[in-house]
This record gives sequence, structure tokens and C-alpha cells, in this order.
Amino acid sequence: MNQDLTALTLIQDLTPDDFERFKTGVKTLTSKTFIIRGIDRERELYDFAIRNIALFETWFACMDAVIVRDESLGVIAYRGSGATRIHFSREEICAVLTLRLLYEDKKLEVSLTGFPTATVEDFKQKYKAATGEELRKTNLNNILRRLSSCKLIAVDSQDYTDNEALIRLYPSIPLSIDRQALDDAVALLSDKKENTTEVDEEEAEEEGEE
Repeated sequence: MNQDLTALTLIQDLTPDDFERFKTGVKTLTSKTFIIRGIDRERELYDFAIRNIALFETWFACMDAVIVRDESLGVIAYRGSGATRIHFSREEICAVLTLRLLYEDKKLEVSLTGFPTATVEDFKQKYKAATGEELRKTNLNNILRRLSSCKLIAVDSQDYTDNEALIRLYPSIPLSIDRQALDDAVALLSDKKENTTEVDEEEAEEEGEE
């Protein structure tokens, strides 16, 4: 075994309370993927995990997984093997890219929530601008609900289709999609829209000839 497991011995030094925090941290990361410092109920857990990051990293290495962290963003993330990863539909992938674009637009704005925010209407318009497609109400509801469960956003309304509802944009978004990946994805979406436009124009010309 090449993996250095020395850090696992640190578990013996945890107090009973800290051992419970460790278990909570492991459960949170494996079930919700992220621990986010800016969420009030997770601040203490985030600080604990950072203090004991060597133990967390070694523990997850035994599961063939890694821990990714960005202390400037205040996010710790779990990256498991392929079998444990969440699979998104095409629309959900486009929605995450849209959220990443919104995060870039809004990240410097001051918000009472402590996170960048956008309205559902902002999201819909940005999605259309990025993809050239409109989200139907049912799809919009399902997508925002799914991304909320993945801890990428939180919607301040029970109605996910309310245009005025605020979406809190969590820093787990940029940790999930870095700047280079975002630029590459936007370029692909732009190419797709251009190709679609060309096809539409050709179809219109053919109809005119008829």
C-alpha cells in the first residue's frame, strides 16, 4: 500500500465531541458533497474540517475519493469515484453553467444573505441567452429543486417558478466549474447556437424557394 495512512492515527486524539463532528463532516460530504463556511449552521463544521483536514483527506483516500477545498471561497468538496458521482441531464448541465455565469456577474455585489443573489427571472433570461432555449415551467421547477438539493443554490421561496424569488448562489458553484471549464463550455454553447441559426436560415430559404 503506497498511501500514507499515518494521519488516521489522529482520530485517537479527538475528544468525544470532536469525534461526533468528524462523523457529521463525513456524512455531510458524502451525502451533500459540500461543506460551506458561509452557511451559518455549517461554519463550525467547516472550521473543524479545515483544522483536521489531514484526517479527512486520509479517511476519504481509503474510499478512493479526494477532498477538494478552496479556503478563499470557504468550500470543502467531496470527489468520489465514478460510481458515486451525480449524473445531470443536458438541461441541468446547462443550468449549472448558467449559474456559474450568474455567479461571475453577481459575486462582487453586496447581499444581505452573505451570498451573491439573482432572481429566478435573471436565471431564466441568462439561460436563454446562453443556450438559445427557454425553460418550461415544469423543467424550471425540477432543475432548481435538483440544484438546491445538490447545495449549489438555495431558493428563498417554496415556489421555484416565482420570477421574483431570490436564488442564493453558493461558492460551491465556482468550485464545481472552474474558469477554464466555464470558458470552454460557453464557447461550445456559442457554436451550437450559431449552427442552429445557420440551419434555421437554410430552412427558411428552402421554404421561400418552394
